[in-house]
Amino acid sequence: MRTISTLFLSLVFFIQTPCHAAENELPTLIGDDVFNLQYARQPMLSPNGTWVLYTHVSGERSTDTFDSHLVCLNLKTGKSRRILQRYSIGSTPVWHNDSERYAVSAARGGSNFVFLMQPDRATPIVAVKTDMPAKNLTWDPQGTRLIFNGFIEEAQQRLVDVPEEAENGTWAPPVIEIERAIYRRDGKGYLKHGYDQLFLLSLDDKSVRQLTDTNFDHNGPFSWKDERTVYFSGQLYEGWEKQPRNVFIYAIDVLNKKVAPAITINGTASTPRVIRSTGEVAFIGFKDDGSSYQQSDIQIYDPSTQTLRNITREFDRNISDIQTCKNGSIYFGYDDRGVGKVGRYDPLTGKLEGDIVTDVGGTSIGRPYSGGSFSISDKGEVSYTLASLGAPSEVAIYSNGTNKTVTKLTEELTSTRNIGTVERFTYSSAHDQKQIDGWIVVPPQYDPDSSKKHPLILEIHGGPFANYGSRFAMELQLYAAAGYLVVYTNPRGSTSYGEEFAQLINKDYPQEGDFEDLMSAVDYAINHYQADPDRLYVTGGSGGGILTAWIVTKTSRFKAAISQKPVINWETLAYTSDGYFYFTKYWFDGPPTALPSEYRRRSPLSYVDKVSTPTMLMTGEQDWRTPITEAEQFYQGLKLHGVDTMLIRVPESSHSIAARPSRIWMKLDYVTSWFNRYR
Repeated sequence: MRTISTLFLSLVFFIQTPCHAAENELPTLIGDDVFNLQYARQPMLSPNGTWVLYTHVSGERSTDTFDSHLVCLNLKTGKSRRILQRYSIGSTPVWHNDSERYAVSAARGGSNFVFLMQPDRATPIVAVKTDMPAKNLTWDPQGTRLIFNGFIEEAQQRLVDVPEEAENGTWAPPVIEIERAIYRRDGKGYLKHGYDQLFLLSLDDKSVRQLTDTNFDHNGPFSWKDERTVYFSGQLYEGWEKQPRNVFIYAIDVLNKKVAPAITINGTASTPRVIRSTGEVAFIGFKDDGSSYQQSDIQIYDPSTQTLRNITREFDRNISDIQTCKNGSIYFGYDDRGVGKVGRYDPLTGKLEGDIVTDVGGTSIGRPYSGGSFSISDKGEVSYTLASLGAPSEVAIYSNGTNKTVTKLTEELTSTRNIGTVERFTYSSAHDQKQIDGWIVVPPQYDPDSSKKHPLILEIHGGPFANYGSRFAMELQLYAAAGYLVVYTNPRGSTSYGEEFAQLINKDYPQEGDFEDLMSAVDYAINHYQADPDRLYVTGGSGGGILTAWIVTKTSRFKAAISQKPVINWETLAYTSDGYFYFTKYWFDGPPTALPSEYRRRSPLSYVDKVSTPTMLMTGEQDWRTPITEAEQFYQGLKLHGVDTMLIRVPESSHSIAARPSRIWMKLDYVTSWFNRYR
């Protein structure tokens, strides 16, 4: 890769460097800058609003990782300190009600702990060893106990015992037996045998008591109803694997360890939060109607009357998170037209405020996906990850109608590099004149008043039920620094525009409509941003990968294409993906044997003989969401039909092929080198 990088950077320098550059002009971004990335995530505001805990993420060259460090910031003095620097932090830290303590799980040297910390100290005041990493730590109302879930590995019940010689390495390795319906997950690989169980940690005697022992996973987050009862969501029933949207909220009595369903809605119910002022339970969920995509609403359940009401039915945005305030208000996160926001609902008055905080996100880093998080104090102050077009996320605080950024982690990069300008635009789709949002990243030397034409990359988001938006994206910035205009957009099927817009591709993806949405974005860039119609390129990952492959079967207007981790053949994906129960039920009306023509109609492989565009394929070798066999089919199909192609296998990578800094750099090198070949 180093040779390719050197040649590429030399080429970019030759093409882009002005003959008379200003002496004080900042240098443009290069691949090496991925190791200079820094940003904040998961801010946790103390109940009294004095402290905020957050994770400081930074690129590390020596290990090729994005390292994470826990930081505690005093909002009154501005002083901060790193916490447990020699430990690997596990769960998100949780504040005690008194704001003078917090609990966090951490590991070191193969040992796991739950630490009780004080905000003004870097070392623990209490340490409790656990047999496994503690996840979703949650304080009880009295602040003396914590519930959490942790994985308990179990011995596999095998059909044939493993010979001792195979175990000790004298013979060939033992064979692997697989019988479970869900046996692997993308990013986790082949799953260990065992389940997540519930545990109760008592600080009085530093004891840990196991509460459950079943053949089901018990998952957080948790919410205490009172000193005995805790709510959580899960699928504690036989055949759960075939019902991916049938999720219950359960209640466990921590004294007698009894578990029973508490809320069922014939759909998905998750993230229970007790409203202290009323005793009701707020949660996120929807009733399953079988559509490819459904928005989650805030539901409120009254245990006394066993009634349920949907308070965001008319809000028409997908709710991603909820948190309940001490005064009874419900704060919720959502995306609106590519922008992350936090809203607030008052159960006593019924008043809903849609955007008390905006521009939440900025943690995706590589591409401009949604994300980010927020937390609240007892007074309703909000800490959140602040997204911007020109920098990764910082921690910001909303209080009494004002917003303040309280970290400066990204300043080093943005003050020493010329970050490309990003503009938002709206255009009409040629398909049906629907209004679509788009963004364009321009090269640092771009002059809007010049007649100079620039090559253009169309970057397509995955999902497809996801959204790009007004957020910093390192990959796109690097493409712009290499001299390309970069256009990204939210075609039909994207989220943050309401359920109707997302369902335009319901069980009909890909289709003519999303193709026309994307082509209209390219035409807009040609007409308004000096994009060269003779130097057009297209790429995208996952859902963007299938759309890239779909596009080259329909048009030859692009000089080259790169389809990353795509779906190429829906029939084979149905039998190889880790989401096979989901895709065959919600993206199609049955398995391939029931409707083979429908699977083939929507598969790019069915039209591979129509392709003339040079097309690269790129997939992680451990991708279990869209396995590498998908890319291999298109690669061989293109070879059979004499089309220029190249297959890039990314070792030790799941569906997230750019999870490490060097992988972002790798994508820059291959994307620009492949496109430059046809430039």
